[in-house]
Amino acid sequence: MLVVTALMILGLLGGVIAAQLRALRLGGVIITPLFAIYFLRSFGTFPLLLMSVLAGYTSLWIVKRRTMIYGRPLFVIAIVTSSLVPLFVYLLVDAGFGPQGIVTELGFIGSVLPGIAAYNFHRLSPDRRVIDAVWSMGLLLFLVVAGIGFVILVGVTPLSTVTPPVLLGPESDIARAFGLVVTEASHPVLLPFPAELGMLGLGLFTSEMIRTRWGVRIAGLIVLPLLALFAFRNQWLLPMYGIAAGSAYVGIQLFHQWTLIYGRVLLSMGVIFGMLTGISVAPSLPFENGLLPFFTGLLGGVSAYNVHCIAPAERRASVLLSAGAFVVFVAVGRVFLTPFPDGILVEVGIEHIIGGGIVLAVALREAVRLEMIRSSEFGSITELEERKDESRNETSA
Repeated sequence: MLVVTALMILGLLGGVIAAQLRALRLGGVIITPLFAIYFLRSFGTFPLLLMSVLAGYTSLWIVKRRTMIYGRPLFVIAIVTSSLVPLFVYLLVDAGFGPQGIVTELGFIGSVLPGIAAYNFHRLSPDRRVIDAVWSMGLLLFLVVAGIGFVILVGVTPLSTVTPPVLLGPESDIARAFGLVVTEASHPVLLPFPAELGMLGLGLFTSEMIRTRWGVRIAGLIVLPLLALFAFRNQWLLPMYGIAAGSAYVGIQLFHQWTLIYGRVLLSMGVIFGMLTGISVAPSLPFENGLLPFFTGLLGGVSAYNVHCIAPAERRASVLLSAGAFVVFVAVGRVFLTPFPDGILVEVGIEHIIGGGIVLAVALREAVRLEMIRSSEFGSITELEERKDESRNETSA
């Protein structure tokens, strides 16, 4: 975790500098540093990521030329089409074509990143798009070189065992290349890749449905289903997420008040706060592999920023609906998988059912309240339109 956290912070700071000095997006706040980390873990993931970005960008180009779709639906289209590339490769690998570990290493988060990058590049003007792509590749190359240096520097010192390993674990190509694997504790597979994508698809559908219906943003597009999958592996990731999100939220609020910085820079700072909290907590918890704790801290920072962006009057609804959605994802996941021994719901008891039912009841009550508000507003608009029509008819008469 020490290496990937340092590499991620370095990449985020590079993105902040690029955004402030040259107004560059670099594919997204967390995209380039995560691409570098995925490449160092498994060299074969890089061409797969590039193909996924290209697929997402091409789909957006076609949709824009042939339809009138714009805005948020384009973002969803980019994510869906980009995710189809690793799914197709997985099916080929499963049929015996290609090395087995490539798509497994890409996993749940990596399958979504290319769609975000494709959407961000698509939003740029043609001249800015080339510049942004060149700078993104430059930052990626720098981070890969820096990552190799970090792996060597940390791998030959006692720091290698201070935190659970990610780039020094047995799945890491760069660690194996230099003979610096410090533990044999691998990152286990909980669900087949298509099933994980299915969970993410459910999360994406739920998030967009809530946003479209009531205008409320929940914890994130894929944060909640990811957190559910994480918790089935290790239950300690749930309190870790809560601590990371809470500390990142406080850090974001204070940083924003002191500096008035907002947008991508503030998101970068939120992710940094979340990851620093995660790496501080992880050594005291029973984690043998650092991949999930690393992503848990990162997701905590993203969630904290999302809550910060929500209007204060809507935060209560966002938190309650997020909690209800999380219970649904856990229930659906538990039907199709068997948790690991350290995960949640290894044995489902009556207390779990009652607790989940209470959370769902509170979330449903909030959903009913929002639906009543929506119906009232829609009714007022309809009544106003009817009065306008009556007024026009009387004038014509």
